[in-house]
Amino acid sequence: MRKKLIGIIFCTLLIIAVLVPVTGKLNLETPDEEHNQSTNTRGWITLPDPLPVDMLLEQTISRRMSFHDSYQATPVTDQELSTVLWAAYGVTTDGGRTVYSPNGTYSTTIYVIRSDATYIYVPANHSLFLWKTGNYLYLGQDTGAPIKFGLVWNESIAADEKAAMAEIGMIAQDVYFDANALDLGTLTTGMSVSDLYELDLPSNEKPEIIMHLGHPPTPYDFTYNPLPQSNLPSVINNTLTLAEAINTRRIVYAWNTTELTLLEQSQILWASYGTSYLYDNINHKRHRTLPSAVNIYPFKIYAANQTGVYQYLPTSHQISLIVSGDKRELIQDAVDPGNISVSSSPWIIIPFWDKNVGSQSYLAWWWYESGAIVHNVLLEATALNLGGNVLSVITDQNGLRTALGLSAQTNLVALHVAMVGHTNGSTQNNPPLTPTLTGPSSGQRGILYNFTVVTTDPDGDDIYYFLDWGDGANSGWTGPFPSGMMATLNHIWSQPGTYTIQAKARDTHSLESSWTSLEMTIGGPVLELEMKGGLGITVIINNTGTADATNISWAIAFDGGLIIPHQITGAIQELGIGEQYKLRPLVLGLGKKTITVSLTADDGVTAEKIATGFFFMFIVVGVK
Repeated sequence: MRKKLIGIIFCTLLIIAVLVPVTGKLNLETPDEEHNQSTNTRGWITLPDPLPVDMLLEQTISRRMSFHDSYQATPVTDQELSTVLWAAYGVTTDGGRTVYSPNGTYSTTIYVIRSDATYIYVPANHSLFLWKTGNYLYLGQDTGAPIKFGLVWNESIAADEKAAMAEIGMIAQDVYFDANALDLGTLTTGMSVSDLYELDLPSNEKPEIIMHLGHPPTPYDFTYNPLPQSNLPSVINNTLTLAEAINTRRIVYAWNTTELTLLEQSQILWASYGTSYLYDNINHKRHRTLPSAVNIYPFKIYAANQTGVYQYLPTSHQISLIVSGDKRELIQDAVDPGNISVSSSPWIIIPFWDKNVGSQSYLAWWWYESGAIVHNVLLEATALNLGGNVLSVITDQNGLRTALGLSAQTNLVALHVAMVGHTNGSTQNNPPLTPTLTGPSSGQRGILYNFTVVTTDPDGDDIYYFLDWGDGANSGWTGPFPSGMMATLNHIWSQPGTYTIQAKARDTHSLESSWTSLEMTIGGPVLELEMKGGLGITVIINNTGTADATNISWAIAFDGGLIIPHQITGAIQELGIGEQYKLRPLVLGLGKKTITVSLTADDGVTAEKIATGFFFMFIVVGVK
C-alpha cells in the first residue's frame, strides 16, 4: 500500500509538471490586482487644511488618555487626519516645527497606514506620499482602528536613538492632544512594532512605535474635579488654544530677571507630570498629563529658581523644598549649555529617571517619556506667554545631582533640562527659510552629479545644509555658509531607480528649516519581485526600470524541514522594459516554510524577496 501511495504522488508530480510550466515570459503584461496591492507606487495626496482646534491647551492636556479597546468602524476623515498630522510633525506659520528638537535634528518618518495603502507624511508641503499599496492595517496590535501611524527613526539623520525616541515622545503627545480635541481616540504601542518592516522600510530606518487613530468605542465622559488643596495654586485654563500653543511656541536662549509667580510655577509643573483636573467616568480615575510607557511612571521632577531646589509631588500637586539657595550656575556647569544662558532662567525643570523604578531595558521608552515631559513644559510656557528651551546633553550627572542636593541618590539620571521664563522679546530666534534645491532630474549610475542648495536666515545667522540622497546615504551637516550663499554638494548613485532627494537648512542656533525635495531618476533596469501561492509557487519578476535587464540569474530556496527540492535555479537571457517574467516551480512539502527568491543581472542589478507560506503537498497558501 505504501509503494502504491508513493507511486501515485510521483505520477501526480509528473502530470502537473507537464501541465504547468516552470517559467513563462509575458511581454508587457498588465499586472493583476494582487500585483498592484504589493508594488511600490509613486504619487502624492495633498491634505486639506487642518481643522481649527479651539479647545484650550489645559483642557486637551487633562483629556489625554489611551483607548485600548476595539475602535468603531466609523472612518477618520481626511480633514481630521490632516489636523492630527500637522499637530504631530507639521510646519508652523513661522517656518518652525510643531515639536522642538533640542539636538537640532528631525529624524522621524511617519508612515500613515490606511486600508487602501501606506503613505509617508511630508511636512514640507503637508501631503501624503504614496509608499506602498495594499491594506497593512493588520500590522501591530489589532484594535480595529481605521488608521495607524508607524513612527520610524531615520538613523541617517540622527545617530542617537535616545534623542530620536525623545522626539517621538513629543510627536505622540500632540497626536494625543489633537485626537481628544477632535473626539477621536488613540493609543501608543511598542507591541509587534517590528511588523513595520513588512512595509519594505529603507535600510536606514528602524521602527519605534505604532499609534492607532479612530473613533473610540465609547465617547469621552469627564467630570470637572479640581485637584486637592496644596501649597501650589489650583490649575486654571489660560486663553491659548491647543493649535495656538503648538503654532506659536517660543524657543529662546536667555531670560530677564522677572520671577515667575507661584501660579506660573504651578502650571508648568502640573503640565510636566501632573494629574488631570478631570475625572474619567468610564475608567473611574484621573489620567496623567502624559502616557505611561509600561504602566509605570519612573520619573521624579525637580525644579530650581533663585531661592532653592524643589521636588514636585504629582499626586498631591505640591512642592517640597530640597535645598535652599540659588543653584542655577551649578546646574549650567553640569550640562552642555551651547548658546543657552541656563543660569538666567527663573524656573528650571529637570525630570530624573529613577532606575529603581524603571528598568534599564526600557531606556528608550524613558527617553520617549522624558521627551513628552519637556514638550508639555514648552507648550504650557507658551500658554503663559513665556519662552522656553530644552537641553538633552548632561555632561556631569554627579555634579547635577550634587547641585540639587541629591548627591546620594545615584539611582537618579537626568535625561533633559527644561528652562522657562520671561524675555524681552529680543532673544527669540527664527529658523532658516525653506531652501531651494536645483540640479539634474535624470542620469546614469556611477556618475557624480552636482546639486546646489541655497536659503536665507531671517536673523542673518550662518547656515548648514543637509541632503538626504534617497538611497540610504546623506551629506551630513555641511557648512557653515553665510546666509544667502549657494552651496554645491554632489553624489553618485550605484543602482538605477527614482530617488527623492531632500534638503534642509539649520542655523547656528540649531533651528531647522522645512524639507524641500527633488526627484532624480537613475537610468537602468529595476527588478521587482512578487510571490503568490496556489498550485506551487508563482514568482513574478517585473522590470520597472528604464533599460532592458540581461543575463538574469535566479534562485529560489526553501527552508523549514520536509520539502522537495530545497533549491531551484535558472537564468533569463533578457527582460525588456515593462516586461514581466513568471516562474512556476512545483514543490512538494508539508508545513510552514521560508521562501527566498534572489536575482542577479548584468551591471550589478540585484533583487531579493523573502516570504513564508504553508505547504500541503503541492498546494501553497498564506504566502506573505
